[in-house]
Amino acid sequence: MKFSRTWALVLGLVGALGATLPTTDAVAQGNPQYAEVKGKARQAFSEGRFEDAALLFREAFDIEPRSSLLYNIGISYEKAGNVQSAIVFYERYVQAAPESPKNPAVKRKVLELKQQIGDKYVEVSVETMPADAVVFVDDKSKGAMGTSPLTFKLLPGSYTVIAEKQGYEPARQQIRLDPGRGANVALRLVSTDRVGALTLFISESGAQVSVNGSPVGQAPLPEPLRLPAGNHEIGVMKPGFGPFKQIVTVKAGQDERLTVDLSGESGGGDIAGGGGGGGGGGGGGSDAGEVVTGLGVAAIGGGVVTGLSAQNLHDQLTEKRANRQPIAPQDIDTGSNLVLMTNALLIGGGALVAGGITWWLFDSGPLASSGSTSLGIVPTADGGSMVQLGGTF
Repeated sequence: MKFSRTWALVLGLVGALGATLPTTDAVAQGNPQYAEVKGKARQAFSEGRFEDAALLFREAFDIEPRSSLLYNIGISYEKAGNVQSAIVFYERYVQAAPESPKNPAVKRKVLELKQQIGDKYVEVSVETMPADAVVFVDDKSKGAMGTSPLTFKLLPGSYTVIAEKQGYEPARQQIRLDPGRGANVALRLVSTDRVGALTLFISESGAQVSVNGSPVGQAPLPEPLRLPAGNHEIGVMKPGFGPFKQIVTVKAGQDERLTVDLSGESGGGDIAGGGGGGGGGGGGGSDAGEVVTGLGVAAIGGGVVTGLSAQNLHDQLTEKRANRQPIAPQDIDTGSNLVLMTNALLIGGGALVAGGITWWLFDSGPLASSGSTSLGIVPTADGGSMVQLGGTF
């Protein structure tokens, strides 16, 4: 009798565990990846890691979109306390498996959960041309919503609806959902063989990039733009720089490259097929002026060092003279050379600093684009040096 009671207890625990675990659908025998991911999801669920379980079930759904997984995702989110996501996936399960015997219970569960938060969801309908495209919202890592045409619900807010189909370029559309108002999304996918690539090389990081008036991101763009064959207006703008606009012809199956230089007065661009165009050279002169100024500062620093060495040698020779000690001729020559070197470095360094600042002023002023300048150090008759500034203005 005791043995029978023990087995009854074991069977009862097994039955309770089976009722708690999410539904299974005869784990795929022909897809080891699906079986592995789903096994990890069920293990996470049994260990109480419900948020992880939901993400793993969604990953399994991306591998093989089975309706039973939608229920598993819903119950995982419910137990994780994510009521909003639980409602979404429960409703997707009811829609995907209308003949399921679980539907009445799932519908009651949805009503209970909605009473907890209030029915704030609005309906989104998505159609694509062609049909049977996989639909995502905002981020593919969140899992697919299903295949088009389909309807699902989201909370009010801003979203990006993405549609993908093999042999076609992905299509996306931004939507804004207001309380109590749904949205209809129609996406047209373009065949891959009718699309070309455009790589943008933009001189200023953070510049806003647009195609045909629609924003596509900030420079530098993470990847080439995929555009339908034809003419497209490329716009680039950044505060403090002149706006750039240029019509670019994209050819199907080809890669185009466009170099956009915003550093000039009005910006400029060069386009090439298969090679980057040359950009303007604005700003190079001011960089050269900074380099010259830096060299001048370094020369002055060297002059200070040699000056200290000359002063130290002078003090030593003065002490020897006071003590009537012999002074070697090479010490006198060394001192003279140090003095000459100090004077040359200090004078030349000061001249370089002044010349560098002058160069920068010329390059940054109105004369920068109407002439050319050159800067050089020339020796003087007395053994010193001077800065010579020349050019045309």
